[in-house]
Amino acid sequence: MFSTVVCAIGRGSRQRMLQLLETARAQLAPNGSLHLIHAVEGLPSSASPDDWAVEVMAAAETRLSEALRSTGTPASIHVRAGNPSQLIVAIAKEISADLVVIASHRDDVLDRVFGSVVDHVVQRAPCSVLVLRTTR
Repeated sequence: MFSTVVCAIGRGSRQRMLQLLETARAQLAPNGSLHLIHAVEGLPSSASPDDWAVEVMAAAETRLSEALRSTGTPASIHVRAGNPSQLIVAIAKEISADLVVIASHRDDVLDRVFGSVVDHVVQRAPCSVLVLRTTR
């Protein structure tokens, strides 16, 4: 059991999100804290985001809030703009996480050339990483 668990939620299906959430919750110690992270790529990096960027981030936060409500799971939500792998590692460090829960996906040629988010997180996280594998 872990006292501080980070659960990285990507753009996958609702079913996949609920699987990740349940896996993270199962690893959480009683009275532990769960933190959901969703990174939004491709937004302007300016200090004052435009209306579209604010809307995209708000929609992501709403989606996570609804999933938490539907499962009765208390958690902190972190929706930020930027590179997913870097944000997951940064937030895990920031909150002194004991575990990161993340989902794999089917490899593609871009992963082989540039590396995947999962690879980056596994190599750089300040804590253990549990990878929920994709069923093929």
